[in-house]
Amino acid sequence: MAIYKGIEIDESLAGIIRHMQGVEDYREGLGNLQGAWDILSLLGQLTGSATEMSKTREAFQRLTGDLLNHLGQETRRKAVADLRAKTQSSIDILVRNLFERTADIGFLSADDDIREFLLGSGPRDLMENRFREYVAKYSVYSDIVLFAADGRIAARLSQHPATDSQHPLLAEARSTTAAYVEYFGQADFLPAGQHLLYAYRVTDGDGGFLGVLALNFRLDDEMAGVFGKQIGDGDFTLLATLDADGRVVASSSSIQLPVGTRLEQCRKPTNGALLHLAGRQYLAVSCPAHSYQGYPGPGWLGLGLVPIEFAFAHNDSALLSNVDGNALAAVTQHPTLFSEALRRIPEQAEAIQEDLNRSVWNGSVRQVDNGQTSNAFAKTLLWEIADTGRKTQAVFEQSIGNLHETVVAALLQNAVSRASFAIDVMDRNLYERANDCRWWALNATFRRVLSGSSPDTDERARCTGILRYINGLYTVYDNLILFGAQGQVIAVSNPEAGALVGGHLNEEWVGRCLALNSTQGYVFSPFAPSPLYGNRPTYVYSAAVRAPDDSHVVGGIAIVFDGLPQISAMLNDALPHDANGQPAKESMALFLQRDGKVLASTDERYPAGGNFPLSGVQSHLQHGEFSADIVLLDGSYYALGAAMSAGYREYKTSDGQIDEVLAVILLPLGQATGSQISERRSGSIAASGRSRRVGSGNDVVEIATFYVGGQWLGLPAGDVVEATGTDGMTPILGGNNDLVAGVKMYHGKLIAILYLQRLLTPGAPIPEKARQIVVVRTRNKTCMGLLVDELGEIPEVAREEIQSISHVAYNSDTLTIGVVDGMRRAGDRQGMLSVLAPERFCHRINCRCPPESDGTLVALGDLS
Repeated sequence: MAIYKGIEIDESLAGIIRHMQGVEDYREGLGNLQGAWDILSLLGQLTGSATEMSKTREAFQRLTGDLLNHLGQETRRKAVADLRAKTQSSIDILVRNLFERTADIGFLSADDDIREFLLGSGPRDLMENRFREYVAKYSVYSDIVLFAADGRIAARLSQHPATDSQHPLLAEARSTTAAYVEYFGQADFLPAGQHLLYAYRVTDGDGGFLGVLALNFRLDDEMAGVFGKQIGDGDFTLLATLDADGRVVASSSSIQLPVGTRLEQCRKPTNGALLHLAGRQYLAVSCPAHSYQGYPGPGWLGLGLVPIEFAFAHNDSALLSNVDGNALAAVTQHPTLFSEALRRIPEQAEAIQEDLNRSVWNGSVRQVDNGQTSNAFAKTLLWEIADTGRKTQAVFEQSIGNLHETVVAALLQNAVSRASFAIDVMDRNLYERANDCRWWALNATFRRVLSGSSPDTDERARCTGILRYINGLYTVYDNLILFGAQGQVIAVSNPEAGALVGGHLNEEWVGRCLALNSTQGYVFSPFAPSPLYGNRPTYVYSAAVRAPDDSHVVGGIAIVFDGLPQISAMLNDALPHDANGQPAKESMALFLQRDGKVLASTDERYPAGGNFPLSGVQSHLQHGEFSADIVLLDGSYYALGAAMSAGYREYKTSDGQIDEVLAVILLPLGQATGSQISERRSGSIAASGRSRRVGSGNDVVEIATFYVGGQWLGLPAGDVVEATGTDGMTPILGGNNDLVAGVKMYHGKLIAILYLQRLLTPGAPIPEKARQIVVVRTRNKTCMGLLVDELGEIPEVAREEIQSISHVAYNSDTLTIGVVDGMRRAGDRQGMLSVLAPERFCHRINCRCPPESDGTLVALGDLS
């Protein structure tokens, strides 16, 4: 443990707690109250007019330390979790993107036009035009370079003075047994700097080496978009990508964290470490990527940094703005959501408040007992103690509420981050599908075959072979379909769909596809059951195939997305996972339409085609917006994060296509119960501060009040010894007396503790909330205690204001001897304060306590 400004704190908070402004504000407020308690305690001891406050002070100090520690730890935990979510998303999204690039190089290096060009067919400018067509669709590349077998540059997309290269990349691409070569570093045929390249050999039909094709990935451009989605306005987070040596290969800020900077201490995963960089201290998270479909990525790490002075300055108000207050209160009381130590915090605060209320209540009783009813200073001191208690309770409740909200906000942010990740992955995935269909529609063989009158068997076989080769590289498709200008199917990639060949496609998107007038155009079906996918829901993307002279449309290509496993994988990857790699129990992920119709779900309760209950906020999210909420589904609470599709690059942003999809993640918060929100006990002294005076007469009596079963009751203060807790109370076993709760040793004597609620209402259930015992004296003998729910104020009441009930309801069993006119509990317009007679309790239970003296009781016997 460490010490911070006189408070013991966990070692993990040393050096950073001073940057947690919210925690510091509470520390200062509680510190000021601690000073007030010290003064009040001293005054009480010096004057003897107030109760001993040592227990309250000690409990106050313990709770202050516990509370600030938990606030600090939860604040740190949330900051680290937020930073980790951004960091993990940035590296995972990059790896998914690069997985697609490994397929691109394999397919493009086998392109017939490229092969024929290297064999000497066609001018260079036509090949470079083809490269431009490719990049117009796959805009993630900045350059395409085609090398002849001798290292000479045969064609390229961008201008560069290099005419040849002997870079080792070429030799590796020629000889590798892998499906691609991935290289990051400098290259003599590209501008100065580091480049991420994908390369593979080009061969003739017999496998003879013709050359090497290299694709230059736009790493800086791509990561700028990735980082930009993770870092919002006013966010001081820095995100970067590190290579295996800890060098920055991409950064969200070239000024604060330049590319090439080496961070040796971040080569291994870190989770909330402190990093000193360029004279500044940062909270740091670094994490490896999750592999995707067996592809691990280049072995890079994601890095997240946030300046320590801004790391904890999160405002959760926007995140919680749509959350219903009752739902928030319900989950903050749930036993599975918070650790036992966190759940003890409100109990400790409650115990302090009860102890304080009891101390003030007993102080007022003692003044009456000692004949000090007119001691103005003592009363003022008690009022100040009560007022300080009220302030203390307010600070505790506010800080505990803040602690609870911090924990819940962290869960909501987690759900939002995962929903944003899911929809981003979907947008990026479908971007590739739009690109694939458009590029494959440019295949020279397809264009030539479809331009003829009727493809023969060899042409069909040739097209089938190409489709199967493509589908072998791009395994995200269930089938690839080549069709003619009348919708007739020419070839398919999936042998199980062979029955389609010779038939016609009747889907509505076929007509839209054949009406396209540009090689940049594409269409897609709604995500819905399709006969091309066994009547299971999926997307079908399609692009028009144009004649070789580009004069007209001669057919189209349709790619049937393997929606069931692919969409399921997107949703599952967005969920948290347990130690065994399985999705966390009871969590769920869904893709929805704006009206709540389910496109896909990980939970069988919400199958595709069904409906999910969206709120108005969620259903009206605009592109790229997100929201959080707490929802109750089938008796359980969930943290819900929702994110609306924003598109990717030109896909669904500038290409005119619209497909509004909402990703929803739900994380379990626990089951709802019948009495989810526990009631807080807080005595009216702490709530109201000063006690009231009722009536203007000089003959006054002070009434010690309390609450039982919702009733406001009181005893003459002179007949009360004090209030005490239920600690040490022992039940009486056997017998049939259901009025006695038990016995307790009180100052060396055994006293009976009565169920006051059962005395008042015979047959009433055993009270569960009663935690205070009011010790009373009867016949000048302290012989019993009354079990009550909570203590009230001790008002001064003029005797003429006490109305006797003897004329309306009198018998020996009546416990009430009068009511106070004009005095009602706050918020209660009906029930008046009822005054009880203690000696009648003895009569009710046949008390056999012998009198010790003939002294006159203060009880209002004359009213009976």
